[in-house]
Amino acid sequence: MTTQPTSVLNDIVAVQLNVNQWTGRKKLAENDLSLQGEVPPKEIINLGSKHTTDPKALKVFNTLKRQMERACLNIGIPFLGGYAVPSDKADELAKKLTKIVGQFEIEKTAYLQKHESIQQDWIKNFPLYENILVKALTPTSDVEKRINATFSMFKVQSAQSAVTVDAGLSNQVDSLGQTLDADILKSANKLLDSLTGAIQPNQTNVASLRKLREKVEGLAFLNGRFNKLVQKMKQVEAVMPITGKLSTDEVHKLSGLLYCMSDESKLQALMNNLETETVQVEATQSVAQQTEPTLVEALSDSYFDFDSDDDFGLSEAQFDTGNGSELGLDDADFNFEFHDTNSQNSNTALKSTFF
Repeated sequence: MTTQPTSVLNDIVAVQLNVNQWTGRKKLAENDLSLQGEVPPKEIINLGSKHTTDPKALKVFNTLKRQMERACLNIGIPFLGGYAVPSDKADELAKKLTKIVGQFEIEKTAYLQKHESIQQDWIKNFPLYENILVKALTPTSDVEKRINATFSMFKVQSAQSAVTVDAGLSNQVDSLGQTLDADILKSANKLLDSLTGAIQPNQTNVASLRKLREKVEGLAFLNGRFNKLVQKMKQVEAVMPITGKLSTDEVHKLSGLLYCMSDESKLQALMNNLETETVQVEATQSVAQQTEPTLVEALSDSYFDFDSDDDFGLSEAQFDTGNGSELGLDDADFNFEFHDTNSQNSNTALKSTFF
């Protein structure tokens, strides 16, 4: 079952990350290499550019950028140059991104206060190249403009008046299911490698599967077939221990599922099998409901064969047909009371009421 593009758009929020970083690198000039024929240190010259400041002092900004990307990818998939995330998880993501952006600003302020001293210390480490590095220095005011991080969230709507634009958006929405397939393959491969490489698989491996399942479950509205995969993943999770290490049998079950999810053809075969199993179960249940006799049908096909020597106390039985009569038995209530006259307890009775 494929979900209509307009329906999918109602269930997703598009997220754009806007992160600018100053790397401290500048393009290598022609005269930068004409220094007594020696090869400049790789710390300064790298891939056609030169480092004018200590790269380690700027790593924190790349780390924070990757944290923002991971936060989006934990629940969403790439879409329109950004990410598509489930609408019901957008608020939670916004809080995480806001926190990271706040940390980005803190680190930016801290770096700018030390920018000039960091550059000077960097130059001192390479006295032979002082002239090159001094000429490439960047003022603090310029660096401040180049370091920033923001994000935006918005709903995407189809442009009904522009056919070509609308068609392009529909194609993008249709491709989201394929994007999720690719994400599942990549994640399953990573989890399988981690599982097979572990000396003793434990709850970390189970948590990784759960995290992937939650992501797929959140995006299952993209295509109904993902729901079947989610149920399968839940079945495997259910047999995993809550704490401690995994047994050999549990590892086999977990690795077996991940193996089927780590290859495109195997994943497709797994999802097809799950779909077939669902259809078969539904068909069996339907047949069972159609063939199961009702109480009246069961009674109409039944007969009682009593031994002539044993009247089961029926000679003393009382039959109360209520308001029923011989001419209206279809609507009558039958209340039968069977009294055992041979029992010492005269109050003992077996009562059955049929409606």
